[in-house]
Amino acid sequence: MKRISMRPSQRWIAAPVLGAAALAVAVQVNAQNPAADAEPAEAAAAATPARPAPLSVAGPVAKSTVERLLLNDATRAGKRIVAIGEHGYVITSDDDAATWQRAAGLRRTMLNKLSFADDKTGWVVGHDGLIAMTRDGGATWKEQRFAPADEEPLLGVYARDAEHAIAVGAYGLYLETADGGATWTDRVLAPEGQEDDRHLNAITAFGGGKLAIVGESGLVKISIDNGLTWTAVTAPYEGSYFGALPIETDGLMVFGLRGQAFVSRDAGATWSAAEGSGPVTLLGGGVGADGAVTLVGSAGSVRISRDAGKTFAPLAPAKIAAFSTALPLDATHALLFGEAGTSVLDLAGAAK
Repeated sequence: MKRISMRPSQRWIAAPVLGAAALAVAVQVNAQNPAADAEPAEAAAAATPARPAPLSVAGPVAKSTVERLLLNDATRAGKRIVAIGEHGYVITSDDDAATWQRAAGLRRTMLNKLSFADDKTGWVVGHDGLIAMTRDGGATWKEQRFAPADEEPLLGVYARDAEHAIAVGAYGLYLETADGGATWTDRVLAPEGQEDDRHLNAITAFGGGKLAIVGESGLVKISIDNGLTWTAVTAPYEGSYFGALPIETDGLMVFGLRGQAFVSRDAGATWSAAEGSGPVTLLGGGVGADGAVTLVGSAGSVRISRDAGKTFAPLAPAKIAAFSTALPLDATHALLFGEAGTSVLDLAGAAK
């Protein structure tokens, strides 16, 4: 079934992407023809075929540049750290963030999320419907999809293996591939005959073969068969969720606006509220090897849980900024990413 967007001509997307002066970027989407109200010269320019976009070139990135970057997500590809953000920046580090290299092959588009299936194969998604893939641990990327005319940013991605991946985004956009990204198929998750164009903000795996999608207006969908089928579940909070994390063996944590965070251990049938996670909006986080859960968000908010998400204690980061995610380094340190590049967080000060 073809997905039909019921959006008005203008609508604001509260995307979980950091901005220099706010916890999230508001992307104004205008469904009108961009050349319709333009002056003649502007209309002619809009009708002229665009030149091929310049792509990023591999090379070292200075520490001062990293500190100025807006970084929206980061993960591990084996031991390598891969981070993404504004202007098509993908940066990699093989020495736990002591030095960085810029990846090659990406256009200057805001990149929002990335996911690796193994230490070599991964996907990144971003604005303008961009999808790109790497097969060398993030050093080089090949674009697979770019659809600026659709005005639908992609906000989340999950890589199952080298052939299968799912990308989600604005207005209920859901794309999947079963051939390594050679083709991406648009799929409707709403039941037959129903419309649901709520934004899908994130997708994550948990509990061995289970997947979760979270989004605006309390949206939580669960799959127990690697995305073959999806079921909407009722979450305790009706506001937007911006992220989800696997907790212990079979648990799932969802989090979002106003510091709301909840844990389910039965695939969304029941939920428990996390204590101490609010009140600031939460945008991302990570789980350490010891099971410690770190959540981060706007206004320098950093919180850690050492009891599988039941309770959280605040931490004071070295920088006061909006943070997009946290990547564990060791038992006592995590690497923060956000509107001021990267910084190291000392976890030792939290209640245990």
